[in-house]
Amino acid sequence: MSTTATTTAQSPSSLAAAAKEFIEAPLYYFSGETTDGKQPYQLQYPSPGPHLPFTNSVIDTYPTEIRDLRPLVGTEAANEVSIETTGFGLVPRDKTQTSMSYDDWRDEDKIKNVYYREVEDLFKKQYGASRVIIFDHTIRRGEKPGEETPDTPTSRKPIPRVHVDQTPDSGTRRVLRHGGEDGERLLRGRAQLINVWRPLRGPVYDMPLAFADARTLDTENDLVRARLLYPTEGEFAQPEGETLTVKHNPAHRWFYLSEMSADEVLLLKCWENLPDRKIGTITPHTAFHDPRYFGKEGVELRESIEVRALVFHEADE
Repeated sequence: MSTTATTTAQSPSSLAAAAKEFIEAPLYYFSGETTDGKQPYQLQYPSPGPHLPFTNSVIDTYPTEIRDLRPLVGTEAANEVSIETTGFGLVPRDKTQTSMSYDDWRDEDKIKNVYYREVEDLFKKQYGASRVIIFDHTIRRGEKPGEETPDTPTSRKPIPRVHVDQTPDSGTRRVLRHGGEDGERLLRGRAQLINVWRPLRGPVYDMPLAFADARTLDTENDLVRARLLYPTEGEFAQPEGETLTVKHNPAHRWFYLSEMSADEVLLLKCWENLPDRKIGTITPHTAFHDPRYFGKEGVELRESIEVRALVFHEADE
């Protein structure tokens, strides 16, 4: 599967038709309502205020067909998949090598000094980026049903809720924040925020990642800006962020890659720099409970890392 645009435009229905194998699983969408009538929010880590609930969003559950891309790998139908057309892409397997061992994923310094460089090299060598700024990563490890613990910065769980990591405004703020004095110039060229997702071990059975074909998203009606609230003091303090929560639309077409292994990498486009803060080709995504494996004895719990990278193709000046 390529991460570049294909020469033949196809309809979203053609990809769904080609991916004949699917499972049905519940996906969790924003209902469009909040418990307090205010803008939806979600807390990150310790509560920024006393007695503030984790979220004020009212969530609805929809049984959903999630189609498996695995049988399409290496076929002509897979050429349709790219971050430019569908909003998600699969890195060619011969480009996903990492020097990280399984134990290395517990070493924050090695992740930042080794894996970040590997991701940066991937975007520059494979996709022609002129500059890459990696500003954070998240490792998620599953827990057994009934044994869940609250998220902390060093212990985070898969999120079974449909979302997109950035809004048009928050993506722009990321460039200005992390690009420093070059921020304004970087925004004059092509800029994207891409989530680089891979398992730490595999195959992934219990909570795979699902992603929606960007062409089936109604950007005017399906997306709602949500506040992301961080602690305001202490080690984990950060400025308030903003994400897109997603309302259900029966037109959405969902996919996953079954039994992903540690040498497979997904790209998810979460933002791109467009005039007038318009929303581009982005893909909603979510972890989901595979009913065949979730909570079953003997099934290894998912472990994964996602790296968020600002990827630039700078304009000539």
